[in-house]
Amino acid sequence: MEKIKQLWMVRRGEFWQEASRYLKLLGNSGFMFSLYILILGGGVYYQRWIKGLSSDFPTEWILTAVFGILVFRTPLRTFLKSADLVFLLPVEKQLAGYFRQALIYNGLLQGTSIVFVWAIAMPLYRHTVSSDIMGYLIILVLLFAVKAWNLYAVWQEQHVLESTLYDLLRGFLTIVFIGIVLFKTPWWAVVIVILAIVVLTLSIIQPLSKHLLKWDKLLAGEKRQLERFYRLANMITDVPKMRNRMKPRRWLTGLTELYGYGQAQVFKKFYLKTFIRSGEYLGIWFRLLLIGILLMILLPKGVTSAIVAWVFTYLTASQLTALYNEYFASSSTSFTLSEKYLKSSFLHIYSTVLLVQMVIFSLFALFISRSLEIAGITLLVGLALIYAFTYSYVKRKVNKTGTV
Repeated sequence: MEKIKQLWMVRRGEFWQEASRYLKLLGNSGFMFSLYILILGGGVYYQRWIKGLSSDFPTEWILTAVFGILVFRTPLRTFLKSADLVFLLPVEKQLAGYFRQALIYNGLLQGTSIVFVWAIAMPLYRHTVSSDIMGYLIILVLLFAVKAWNLYAVWQEQHVLESTLYDLLRGFLTIVFIGIVLFKTPWWAVVIVILAIVVLTLSIIQPLSKHLLKWDKLLAGEKRQLERFYRLANMITDVPKMRNRMKPRRWLTGLTELYGYGQAQVFKKFYLKTFIRSGEYLGIWFRLLLIGILLMILLPKGVTSAIVAWVFTYLTASQLTALYNEYFASSSTSFTLSEKYLKSSFLHIYSTVLLVQMVIFSLFALFISRSLEIAGITLLVGLALIYAFTYSYVKRKVNKTGTV
C-alpha cells in the first residue's frame, strides 16, 4: 500500500530525470539560439504591430478561438506503462490518490500554458478592447475555472471508449463560455451557459464514472504525449525510445520514381521515401513552412521576410539531420552497398528538401513584397546557407561520427 502511494512521485521523477537530459541538450543547441532570436525579434514587431491597430480589430474573436482551443485541448499525462495492465489493474481502487496527483499535475502544467498565452495577449487586449487590468485578471481566473472543468470531464471520459459526442458538447460550451466572457455579454447569458455546464456535468459526464476505467485508452494517450516529447528531443539528439510512425502517402511516394534503380540511387529512394512517409520529418518541414509564411505575412515586408525565410530554413535543417540515422534504425542495413552511396544520397535528399522549402519561401517573399530584388536575395542567400550547412557542418559530422 505504501509503495502505491509513492508510485506517482517515482514515475514523475523518472520522467523528469530523463527529460532534463534532453532539455539540457536542447537548451544548448543552435536551434534554441535561433528560437530566442526569433522570439526577441517577434516581440519587437509585435509591439509595433499592436500600436497600429484600431479599436475595431476583432481581438475578441481571435482570443476566443485561441483560448478556446487551449482550454478545450486537455491531454492527460499519467506516466502509466504497458506492464501496468498486469500489475496495477488488479489494485485500481487503491490508485485514486495516484490519479488525483496526475490530475493536479496536468492542471498545473496546462494552467501554465494558459498564463503564458494570456500574458502575450495582454497588450493586444488592453490596446484594442479595454485597459482595465482587473477585468483581464478576472478573465484569467475564469479560464482557469473552465479549464478545471475540462480536465474533470476528460478524466470522466476515460471510462468510455468512444467520447466524440462528449468532446463536441464540451468544446461547444467551452468556446461559448469564453466568447461571452470576452465579449462582455449580459450577466444572464453567463448564467445560462454555467447552468448548461452544470446540467451536462450532472446528467451526462459525472455518471460516466460508473463504468470501468479504460486502461487501454489511458495508455494510448500517455504514449501519444510521450512520443511528442521524444520528437522534440529528437531535434538535437538520437532518441532510442522514439517510435517513428509511417504512413503510405501514395500521392507523394510517387516522387521517388524520379530516381532510377541503380546502386547509386537506392539510398536516395530510401531517404526520400522515409522523409515523405514519416509523420515526423514531413510534419516538421510542413509546420515550419506554414509558420514561416504566416510570420512573413504578419511582420513588416522587405528584408524581414528574407530573415524569416533564412531562420526557418535553418530551423528545418537542424531538425531534419536525424533523417540520416533512419537507415541504421531500419532493416535496410542489410543492403550490401558502398557506404559512400549512403552518405552522398542522404546529403542530396537533405539539401533538396531544404531547397524546395527555400524556393517556396522566396516565392512568398516575391508575392508579399512585390520585389524581385527581395525575392532574389532571399533565394540566393538561402541557397548559400543550405549549401554551407549541408556540405560543411552536416557532411563533416557524418564523416567524423557516422551519425548525426
